[in-house]
Amino acid sequence: VLSFKVPSDATHLKLGKPCSFMSKTGSEEKLEVGDQAPEFELENYEGEKVALSDLDNYDGVLIVFMCNHCPYVKAQTEELRKLDEEFNSIAIVGINPNAETHPMDTVEKMGGFVEDEGLESSHFYYLVDPEQEVAEAYGAECTPDPFLLDYRHTVFYHGRLNDKVGPNDDLEDREIKSVIQDMLKRRDPPKEQEPSQGCSIKWKEVDEE
Repeated sequence: VLSFKVPSDATHLKLGKPCSFMSKTGSEEKLEVGDQAPEFELENYEGEKVALSDLDNYDGVLIVFMCNHCPYVKAQTEELRKLDEEFNSIAIVGINPNAETHPMDTVEKMGGFVEDEGLESSHFYYLVDPEQEVAEAYGAECTPDPFLLDYRHTVFYHGRLNDKVGPNDDLEDREIKSVIQDMLKRRDPPKEQEPSQGCSIKWKEVDEE
């Protein structure tokens, strides 16, 4: 049984700051570049099960821990749409850890979010992590929190999608696009990986007994 020690009122991080790790009792070390990504099987908002191993036919998998309400996520949906159009050999997997902890992030509202943000695609999977076990296994900290896996499902990159730090900032460098291109060319991962910024994951409270 996973246990969490995170305040229920954790909301947005300050502009200009990376994801702030909200400590959890018994949590493991975060994934590092070269680590094998944990396997998972989750349902999408229509109840269909999708496992990481189901995506073996792709040349890579971009996992983004995300949710419906976060303005930082909404600021990056255009980037996700562009990536989906540019890299049809890369699966994009959104994982929502807030479905049972935030009223705007419920499973019932996930389909509307996908439609509103133009993310309807055969390469985009929006899955729900109701027990937050996958988010913990990956060491996810905020929304959005991207992990790029190579064709072997090892971690190639864990960092921000681009330099659009805040929802109202301008975009100058689509960093993840260059990283994906390097990965597909079997180049080494970038030595510097800037952390993502966003809203803290709304971890479930633990009954203190």
